[in-house]
Amino acid sequence: MRVLCDAIGSGTIDEQSLPPPPPPTFSASQPGLICRRFGPVHRCRICDRVYERADHHLKSHENARQFKCAHCSKTFNRADLLSRHRTKHFGSTANFNRNKRADRAAIACISCISAKVKCQDDKPCTRCTKKGISCAVPSVDSHGKPGKADAHNHQDSRDGNDRIMNDGNGATIEGIVHNPTHSISPGAYVAQNTTATFADETFNPFSISINGDFDQYIPIIPGGFSQDLDFNFWDLDISSIELAQVHTPTSAVEDVQNWRERNDEWRVRRDTSKRQAAFERSPWLYRPTSPAHADIVPCSMDSNTRDRILSLLISKCRDANQVRSFPSLDLMNNLIRIFLAQEILRTHCLIHVGTFNSSKCLPQLLLAIIALGASYISVPSIWKMGLALQEVVRHTVAELWEQNNINIRNLQTLQAFMMCLDIGLWSGFQRQMEIAESFAQPIVVMIRRSGAMGRQRYAGVLPPNEDDSPSILELKWKKWVEAESFKRLIIRLFTHDIGASIGMQKPPLMSLTEFKFPLPASRDLWMAKSAKEWRELCHSAPIASSNMLTFADVMKNFDNLESASEPIDRHLCVETILHGFWGQIWSYHESKRFYPEGKAAHRLCLMTAQKEMYRDLLDFSARIPNLTRASPMTTLTSELLMMLLHADPDQLQTFAGKYGEDEAKQAASGFREWIQSSDSRVAIWHAGQVFQAAKKFPTARLQGFSAVAVYYASLTLWIYGLMSLSTSPTEFSPISNIPLNGLETPQSRRFLGIGEGRPGLSIMIEDEEAENIFVPLEASDRVLSTARDIYRANFPVEDAPLPPLVNNLGNLLRDLSSLPGSRISRVTSEERAEPS
Repeated sequence: MRVLCDAIGSGTIDEQSLPPPPPPTFSASQPGLICRRFGPVHRCRICDRVYERADHHLKSHENARQFKCAHCSKTFNRADLLSRHRTKHFGSTANFNRNKRADRAAIACISCISAKVKCQDDKPCTRCTKKGISCAVPSVDSHGKPGKADAHNHQDSRDGNDRIMNDGNGATIEGIVHNPTHSISPGAYVAQNTTATFADETFNPFSISINGDFDQYIPIIPGGFSQDLDFNFWDLDISSIELAQVHTPTSAVEDVQNWRERNDEWRVRRDTSKRQAAFERSPWLYRPTSPAHADIVPCSMDSNTRDRILSLLISKCRDANQVRSFPSLDLMNNLIRIFLAQEILRTHCLIHVGTFNSSKCLPQLLLAIIALGASYISVPSIWKMGLALQEVVRHTVAELWEQNNINIRNLQTLQAFMMCLDIGLWSGFQRQMEIAESFAQPIVVMIRRSGAMGRQRYAGVLPPNEDDSPSILELKWKKWVEAESFKRLIIRLFTHDIGASIGMQKPPLMSLTEFKFPLPASRDLWMAKSAKEWRELCHSAPIASSNMLTFADVMKNFDNLESASEPIDRHLCVETILHGFWGQIWSYHESKRFYPEGKAAHRLCLMTAQKEMYRDLLDFSARIPNLTRASPMTTLTSELLMMLLHADPDQLQTFAGKYGEDEAKQAASGFREWIQSSDSRVAIWHAGQVFQAAKKFPTARLQGFSAVAVYYASLTLWIYGLMSLSTSPTEFSPISNIPLNGLETPQSRRFLGIGEGRPGLSIMIEDEEAENIFVPLEASDRVLSTARDIYRANFPVEDAPLPPLVNNLGNLLRDLSSLPGSRISRVTSEERAEPS
């Protein structure tokens, strides 16, 4: 197995020992240093035109014109067109409450292109004048097109993450091969415009084009795209990839000696603070501001540990010379700190920070931690490094298990493999997602066979005593930590399995009824940094040595969780119990598909089971505020489960084209009946509440399972809106509007009960006079664009890349909204909408 190495290395093994990179040139004889200019790669299914920017071209067909000028009421399809228009009102010196980009030069000089900084039209430019270097302009061909250097500059800013795609099997990272140097401006995020294909890289191929009668389907699968990374690409030199500002003031006409002198001066000025600033600027990295999280860096990795990791990587290469550079110790320690900071914020905390010691960790676990830390960074070279390391972890942990059976009971190997599954499942790349889904079975079997789900394994954990010696106290603490770590590993694996079952529509591998172990201890006990602190907390809230509550006890009676006197992690228990409902929901939908509609007795039993499950979900959701702190994640999970209880997620994706046109037609006939039932109204109500919960997520946290939840809610609202067009009359009676993403009101309860009202979404229009408008579900394209806005709003830097999975889901919703059957007249929808 060979792993992608062009993503690894935002530092070097020894920066002083490595030779400086060669001076940049723009000679036609060295095409490897210049990205070739890509031609048009997309063909529109609507107008048959060929284009490069899918997002720009499709917006012209959508014609939503959601960007409105506050001064002349003109509307535009794109934000950049609105910004360009607003300059006519205010001139180029106006400040529109944001940093305005300087005007781009028509042709940049070679020196500014190599340094990736802005140039001016007047030559020599200001930068070259100050530096005292030659200001040379790249040649222009007879057709007025820029030369290779200029094309390279514009291609970098336009294609972004498209470089990680390639059509065909075994795609390569062509953009990074040609341009291995990544620099980050200290005042802005890296602008990467990810235009990933929408279906092949998320769950399954979706292809459908629906007219008003839902009888004809036109495949819309775009060609020329594949997000499968090539993990057989070690032979790359990545020593020049840096996380700090690396503008090297060089000119193509200067000799090598002058270039080396300036490069040496730049290396002296560079320091670790600039590297850390790159992580802080990452839009994917949530930065806690609470002082309680200020001391989350308990240890650092030393050079010996780094060498152990390097040896693991080399062992997976066919030729050791393929690894020509490796991430610096400083970078790897930063990624470990980022992981620990993020782990503290998670409900399902897997690593015990108080006892974590990198020097005593298995190198596989450290690799998994570094890989997961890299996934929080938006810089492509960093998160691709995480995917590469994830591949190494998967193979090396499997080798450990093969070499010695004792390792299958080792906590660290199980934790490393669990992180590997997490990274792969929510990576957004089809290959990694499929591997993570298929490799979950072995670790489930190992944990089940080890007896870790039973009570007996935890009977030997003893509480601390006041007269315990320091060595005895330390031993008791570490034994307790190991037991709690196994509990949280099982819970993490369980929620991972439920997320995969919902997202991939596969049967769950685990059930909450298997968990016979005591409920996990409180977060305060889990976060104790020393054995003495742990003993003090135990004495303030004594731990019962026997008869502790289990998840089975809570499921029998929810009051047991509220009245529990033991120090338990209530928030973790709430999320685990919520995920436990999915097994019953899956069984309900499976039974509906198994038993034909003609068997009335079975149908009656299923209807009764559905009502009982819905009542239990409502009851438990109402208790959550009394059990734990308010959390957008718990709200989103409960609303999603209640929505999926009334709308089969497999049928939602079938309608969207997951299994082809014939299956989609059959699903459409089923949804015609569904829309007439109360199930559809309950489903869209909870879908609207999923939207509302998603808006409350902290910055850069709407990823993975939560992003999939928004996607399913979007499909539910979209299908209801499409079906309403074919079943509802064109004239609407004067009835009240029901905002599905609003608070519960008497009007909404009447809608759920008897269908009185007009469902839709309340959307905030951000202009000088911010106001809410009501968008009915019949305007289904607006519904899907609202979901995309939710994704984008959680990552507020507009020119920064979204995580691959989130970007793919957004692109899928964009393409579904561009279908002719997904849109009705914009004027018609606005005329029909009445303020609620």
